[in-house]
Amino acid sequence: MQVTDFYKDELRDQMLYIELARSVRDNDAKKRLTELSKVEESHSKFFLNLLKGSGTSIPKAPSKVKVKIEALLMRLLGFNLMMKLFEEREASTVVNYLKLFNERGLSEGDKDTLKSIVKDEMEHESFFAEKSSMSIVENLRDVLFGMNDGLVELLAAVSGLAGAYERSILVAITGLVIGIAGALSMSVGAYVSTKSENELNQNRNLRLKLSKIVFGSQQGIGERVTSAKESATFVGIFYIVGALVPTLPYFLPFSVMVDQLTSTLLAILALAVAGYLTSIISGVSGKKKVTEMVLLALGAALATYLLGNAIRILTGITAGI
Repeated sequence: MQVTDFYKDELRDQMLYIELARSVRDNDAKKRLTELSKVEESHSKFFLNLLKGSGTSIPKAPSKVKVKIEALLMRLLGFNLMMKLFEEREASTVVNYLKLFNERGLSEGDKDTLKSIVKDEMEHESFFAEKSSMSIVENLRDVLFGMNDGLVELLAAVSGLAGAYERSILVAITGLVIGIAGALSMSVGAYVSTKSENELNQNRNLRLKLSKIVFGSQQGIGERVTSAKESATFVGIFYIVGALVPTLPYFLPFSVMVDQLTSTLLAILALAVAGYLTSIISGVSGKKKVTEMVLLALGAALATYLLGNAIRILTGITAGI
């Protein structure tokens, strides 16, 4: 990311915190969000000075209308989920600022200021982590991972089946079977990978602590241990949720073409929401992430639909019911 992006992000966060502070009921959160808006304002001024110093043109402030819409969407998501999204975004921001610290030729004074900004962002992350206490919120990445996979894979699968069968009920039943099989497979994969990652982190932290005892340096890095069972459960459940979105329309009493259109439109809407949430977590442009996810999913759906059509034409197989 460029300094221009950092400047715009800090301005947007400042405006967003002000909007959200007006609506949250938690008095502590209201007070902290107001304070955070002032902190973000000071951060934006730092990046503004960097831009002026480098002779870079100053971008326009974020649209107030867009910020109000984003604030509205976050309020609809609920307080705990909103706090978790902010926590993840602050974590992503810290990483980007550390990259800037290491890669850009900053003066010593600028580096000291950037260190202070990183410290602020880490404190923000701790505050948001404290406020996001629901189990489903803690496993937000697993939720989005499972849902995204279910949406994309089943949209592609039912599109191919629609091209091959030309019978909605066959597409629906086969899609459900594929969805259940996929959910089981994803759950097992999530369980194994999460358990292995936890074991690796525990061993790494133990080695670092031993290094500190022996050499008087290095410290164990506290890693959050994620429950392998929880991860598997959330991935599996939300894979099914994502899979049902493009599959259920084929149970409607319409032609396969109408069902396929409905399936695709619902999947696009769900992917847009998932893409928006993913963009907040990863710290990338929401528009870019949503467009990327929708286009990739539509590309996969078109490819499998054409493949299904080709198989039906070449084999001469028709639905027998």
